[in-house]
Amino acid sequence: MAPRYSPESRKEKRALLEALERTSVGHAATLRRLHETLCFLQAHPDDAEVLALVDRALEAIPARVTRLGPGARRRLHDSGIASTTLDYPFGLPMARWLASRFPADADVAWRRFHDEDRLDETLSLLATTAEGDAFSEGGMGWREWLRVAKGGRRLTDLQLLLEVFGRTGLPTEARDWLFESLGLPIQWRPRGPGASRTLARGAPPRVFFHEAGLDRSAGDLVDALSRPLPALARAPRELAESLIDSARVAMATRQRELHAFSYPNPDDVLVVRGGRGLVLAFIGIAPDFRLPLEAYYGFLALKNGVPVSYGGGWELFGTLDFAVNIFASFRQGESAYLATQLLRAYRRIFGMRTVVVDRYQLGHESTEALRSGSFYFYHRLGFRPRNPDVLRVLETERTKIAADASYRSPVRVLEQLAGDEVFLSLPGGLPAPEKRLRATDVAALVARFVAREYGGDRVAAVRETAARVGLVLGVPRRASWPLSERRAFEGMSLVAALIEDLARWPVAARRALVAVMRAKGASSEMRYAHQLDGHRRLRRSLEALTSA
Repeated sequence: MAPRYSPESRKEKRALLEALERTSVGHAATLRRLHETLCFLQAHPDDAEVLALVDRALEAIPARVTRLGPGARRRLHDSGIASTTLDYPFGLPMARWLASRFPADADVAWRRFHDEDRLDETLSLLATTAEGDAFSEGGMGWREWLRVAKGGRRLTDLQLLLEVFGRTGLPTEARDWLFESLGLPIQWRPRGPGASRTLARGAPPRVFFHEAGLDRSAGDLVDALSRPLPALARAPRELAESLIDSARVAMATRQRELHAFSYPNPDDVLVVRGGRGLVLAFIGIAPDFRLPLEAYYGFLALKNGVPVSYGGGWELFGTLDFAVNIFASFRQGESAYLATQLLRAYRRIFGMRTVVVDRYQLGHESTEALRSGSFYFYHRLGFRPRNPDVLRVLETERTKIAADASYRSPVRVLEQLAGDEVFLSLPGGLPAPEKRLRATDVAALVARFVAREYGGDRVAAVRETAARVGLVLGVPRRASWPLSERRAFEGMSLVAALIEDLARWPVAARRALVAVMRAKGASSEMRYAHQLDGHRRLRRSLEALTSA
């Protein structure tokens, strides 16, 4: 009954929800199905009465879980349902956040950890030299060392390990990689408001009721992106931090991570209200963890306060690489409407003229995308392949669908359809987007440059190119700049150094390039994206280098 919307269906939903309040559920799989249905209805309620009954039913889920026998509760492990448990090898930023936000509910699941030699070796590197033999054969080993290292303090093993890693003195990237390479399974018991999928709903400014049903139409996306775009607001700090927390909970309860949510910039969170109860939060990345050349915002989509989707958009010179993942509980909802509003918001942020969806999103090496029919979802929105082999397969499938409305493309065909990217071209977009300038191509040029000019000495390469490019661009001294802008300038100097005629550029073009490089480390990636997109000389130079 959940996805049906009519006066009769509404009455039936109310009756079923009231009956369920008096019904026990002793089977784990049944409780899980009930939970997913309630989550869907919370995001897509018929009216206030249905929503109140759904809220009450979800609040009762933790007690239902507790009443299950131990065996049944174990079958809900990794579900993200309130009062169950999950474990996942989270990276250092997410592990640190879990230990700080939920200190009593997060620790290392040692029973699922098997690479003890690697942990011994890692801790021997991080401990003092005099302690090193504690991890040798015949020493106390890591288990006893962890107990002793707490010094009587009331710390979990996870808190102690995070403390040890936090004091390494290693560069942040190396430290985070070292922690992640251990693959420590971190167990978390999500419970309480805002700390599980069950009780994830925030307080929306206004609830949208679906009395007239769901909007599952897929309109003309090019037309939708050409109409006046939605308003964009920078979130105040308190709201930004709340949205980042919601994004992290939504991911952690589904055993996932996203770079933008692991390294967020609370000063660069943009909010768009998309209609029909949608709030779209676009989360920028802290300056030191941004992509080298592209601008990037991850997003969390909330429907009536319920997190329903996440993904991201990477933009370079007017081309947006777009990825959206709708959480499984909500895929029978308003997916096309959601994707349209997300792209309208990205158009407002970046002003892109071409949109690309990577083949992984279509099902290449992604069973989840294949099963959800992702290729046809994007095709309905107007995305088209340009690969001749994929076009031939698509034409054959369209003929079969036209002849038999019940026909469904088999998995092996869906894999062929996911063989290459698909594109949406807007006015002013690239005529051949498959030949576009890619950040990966520029990175390859930088790698060859460092090997050729500096014998692979990357420290010297960064130092000397920053000094040389600084002189050419008229900014030999940068000590007064914010540290993040100085680092961004150094990183992008390796790209600028590829351009042989940089010194002959007009003064205005060189000043504009300095502004682009500083913006990469400034507070907003949106400003950086617009400044980069507007620097046509830089784009032409990089295109010439990569094509050569």
